Amino acid sequence: MRILFTLIVFLALIVTPYWIYFPLILIGIVLFPFYLEAILLGLIVDLVYGGGANSNALFGFPFGIVVAILIFFTAPLREYLRFNA
Repeated sequence: MRILFTLIVFLALIVTPYWIYFPLILIGIVLFPFYLEAILLGLIVDLVYGGGANSNALFGFPFGIVVAILIFFTAPLREYLRFNA
């Protein structure tokens, strides 16, 4: 199920705008333990939609960093959520 979800999110990342794939990545982070594929997906977002060399921003589009921080902070939170109840 995890691989299928990752493929769906990847296809959504390529085809849809951010307000569709971003909640899917957040759902994956909360639903699956240590969903490290989200960091890879975040880096793909940075690669595809980042500002590149002509960007005036300091980090361009730091989606990979944001996803890594979300995984770090939601790992303790997952222990208090009960999905099997």
